[in-house]
Amino acid sequence: MAGGVLLGLSMPPFGLYPLAWIALIPLLARWSSVRHPWTLVRETYATLLLMAAIAGFWVLLHRAMPAALLSGLGLLLAPLPHVGAFVLSAQLRKRFGLLAGLGALLTGVLAAEYLVAHSPFGLPWLLLGHTQTDALSFNQIADLGGVGALTLFVLVANILGLLFVRTRLKPGVLPGGRMLIALLFSATLSGAAVYGEERVLNLNEPTADLVVGLVQPALSINQWSDATDGQRVERLADLSDRLLRLGEPLIRPASTQPPAATPENRLDLLIWPETALPYLPETDRQARLYQRLARWSAQRNLALLTGGMTRPGAHGAFRNSALLFGPTASPQAYDQVHLTPFTETLPGVDLNPQLEAMVLPEPDAHLGTGDSLVVLDAGHYQVATPIGSESLRGDQVRRFVSDGANLIVTLSHGGWWGQSPGASQHLRLTRLRAIETRRAVVLATVSGITGTIDATGRIEPVAGWMEEEITRRTLPLHETETLYVQHGDWLGYYALFGAGWFLLIWGVAAVFFRRPKTAPRKRRRT
Repeated sequence: MAGGVLLGLSMPPFGLYPLAWIALIPLLARWSSVRHPWTLVRETYATLLLMAAIAGFWVLLHRAMPAALLSGLGLLLAPLPHVGAFVLSAQLRKRFGLLAGLGALLTGVLAAEYLVAHSPFGLPWLLLGHTQTDALSFNQIADLGGVGALTLFVLVANILGLLFVRTRLKPGVLPGGRMLIALLFSATLSGAAVYGEERVLNLNEPTADLVVGLVQPALSINQWSDATDGQRVERLADLSDRLLRLGEPLIRPASTQPPAATPENRLDLLIWPETALPYLPETDRQARLYQRLARWSAQRNLALLTGGMTRPGAHGAFRNSALLFGPTASPQAYDQVHLTPFTETLPGVDLNPQLEAMVLPEPDAHLGTGDSLVVLDAGHYQVATPIGSESLRGDQVRRFVSDGANLIVTLSHGGWWGQSPGASQHLRLTRLRAIETRRAVVLATVSGITGTIDATGRIEPVAGWMEEEITRRTLPLHETETLYVQHGDWLGYYALFGAGWFLLIWGVAAVFFRRPKTAPRKRRRT
């Protein structure tokens, strides 16, 4: 239980990341000695559930009660993949010894997190590597292997701590073992720190700078949740004109021209948050809205990136989309590919309409998904637009970058959970996408927290909870292609392959090389 508390406090929003380097030692000590698998199941689950409760209790604050209850179910299920890795590796430890068991544990945990990150209904949120989100001196290794590299870093540190404790209790087992293990522990930490410092100091120079405008309207969920309300477009346009210092209305005569751009009012890309544009049932009204926005952005010589609700066909499912009004005649669009489990979708939701009503309060607001990743082309730069919880999926974001994106913009809402730690946690977890890809990242929200992140993971907050804000930020555009961008979650992929071999060897040994049963010892009578 102490280990669960330490793990929870090392996660954002608390961010006491050094605690994670020793937090698993109590659990590993039990893992190395407990013989009954159900005892280990109970203790591992309790440890990781406590971590999930401390780091993720805020999901229970969802405004819609059914979604809050389902999110609580998600918390209860979150530890299970790691529990499976601990229990199965313990069986290998009993059969083949400590070192084989530790190898199986490393591959098992990495494989479990890989499956969570890549399954349709998985959410890569409470991963062990996320304990190092705030460790900017150490988490630069994420550009090698993503969150999997950070998970491996945490596991190695804790395994060395376990070996140190065991060697201390039995000093005769390995002469000088404690000193060797301490040196290895120090080398693990210093190696990550030296690599991080080298990467930060030798980061390639940006190829260009981009001036982006951020608008956080600070509207409550009651004002924002109506997918057909067009009034917020007028509000966002008015705030944007104040940012541009033009003071022009959304509709202006075609014969007049806006004032020439100056260095003070230069703006390349204007960003509005998730679902900023409504869905209008009448096709002609929707087309006129898009035409107005295209003309509005063209007159100001900028590109407009905004979230919006779209619907292919009169009876199709709604889609949460990112729309870019820019150099092309019609807006470019990316439709959200991965919905958030337990709040936007559930397993089997297509088969049972009653499940759909539990995750979405509006009965006609069934959300569909896009078919593929689309990089939005704004001319001299390309934009990746993960929506909401998609920014937690490192492999998806790196595929955007592999396809040419040199700017990452996450459009989000977050107001469903009110003033909870979730907004800060989302921003801080999103910083890993900047480190993995070495791209500038923007998190644009409706009610907070809006912020920008540079290619080294440094966060610059723009607006806090329910703060109306309009501002400019200059972001560098990088073209570096990291190892993670090239190969994705390769650590998890190979760990999945290794875990399969461990299970095969264990199964063969259990079937064909059974150990002889030993007779129980008789109790001595007193």
